Amino acid sequence: MKYELSLIIRILTALIIRPDIFYFGLVFLTMFIPFIVLIILNYDVRFLYESKTLLVNGIDLEFVRACIATSAYYLLALLILTTKGIGIKNSVKMFLIGSLLIFVMNVLRVTLLILVVINLGLDWFNLIHMTFWYILSSVYVFLVWLFLIKLYKIKNIPIYSDAKYLIASLRVKKR
Repeated sequence: MKYELSLIIRILTALIIRPDIFYFGLVFLTMFIPFIVLIILNYDVRFLYESKTLLVNGIDLEFVRACIATSAYYLLALLILTTKGIGIKNSVKMFLIGSLLIFVMNVLRVTLLILVVINLGLDWFNLIHMTFWYILSSVYVFLVWLFLIKLYKIKNIPIYSDAKYLIASLRVKKR
């Protein structure tokens, strides 16, 4: 019964959480760190938090939800929640470490993209941004997940291990 309760709690948690939770928690820091870097690099920059905008050398840079990488944090949370056998303590540790890795990479990405649009223009920005968006971000989250499962010696596969266990349990009960 302990396993079943754990599974129900994990599924309910996965259904309840939404990417917006991560957005509201991380938008300020994701904007503020590049703001500080740009000040250090001597750019004319203003932090307009209400409109989620940085004004850099006269260019408005609006931070939409995708800039904050909410889907990456959400995917990490779902991977952890849908993996059988990870206790609450390790789940929290894995999420915090994984989130820190995602956050650092995202702030580096955002800062680089700001510098690109200011110094190289919109064409280079679009090329680099789309490369990050479509290819590198998914690969990075996957690599973070691989790192975490190695670090915590996780042998189970998200969703599959629970399904396999439940099917085996049903077969035993039928006999």
